[in-house]
Amino acid sequence: MSVTSLILLNLAGALAISRLPMFRVYFSLCNTLIEKIFHVLAVVVTREGKSNKIKLYKNGSGETTNIVGSKIKKVMMVYIGYTGTLILAMGLFYLLSFHKFDWVIYFFIGLMVISILLWIRNLFGVLWALSFAALLAVPLYFRNEAAIMHISIFLSSLILVQAIINAFQVIGQSFKAGGKPGALAKIARVPAIICGIALLGQSLFAAYFIFSKVLNFKAAMIRFELLEIIQVMEKFIN
Repeated sequence: MSVTSLILLNLAGALAISRLPMFRVYFSLCNTLIEKIFHVLAVVVTREGKSNKIKLYKNGSGETTNIVGSKIKKVMMVYIGYTGTLILAMGLFYLLSFHKFDWVIYFFIGLMVISILLWIRNLFGVLWALSFAALLAVPLYFRNEAAIMHISIFLSSLILVQAIINAFQVIGQSFKAGGKPGALAKIARVPAIICGIALLGQSLFAAYFIFSKVLNFKAAMIRFELLEIIQVMEKFIN
């Protein structure tokens, strides 16, 4: 099966796993960590406060310890976290377009190691990052090229899917009566629906850019790949 077909399948798989409680928390923590790292880096680069600790929790959420005085600056820090995740997803798919599958795995392992050394400061977060890095190291150690390819495509798809889901969640929270607004709305008192639409818009643009520019997908190619996927599934079922 071609890389194009694998990407389509992994996007569907990432969406499915994001809805399964058994796997959702474990894999969503990867997206959470990346988002929080961008928060930390934004504070460091702008020198607007202090932020050097990240805590990850069993429900898939996380937090950073930061001291930023201005509400507007807090909004910018949170927005950078969402946007940085999307930019990273675009970079990962760029590597996939050149079949640099092992580079993606090395990136995530390096990210886990650096996060443990510099930022993650609670036991659960450290244990999760260690387990995640160890799982990724297995196919590299045995040089299983097929596993490396599948895992790299899945992780890249997961980051993109999670970013889009987060935007929908912000929109959904704005319609819940008595519910807590999203992070941006809580800080700046901006309606969550506006924040969600902005995040969703840039998420969909990132997806469009990945498929049309990075991977150079065309409508005819997608139809062909979908037919190929259906044929494989029919053989599997029969």
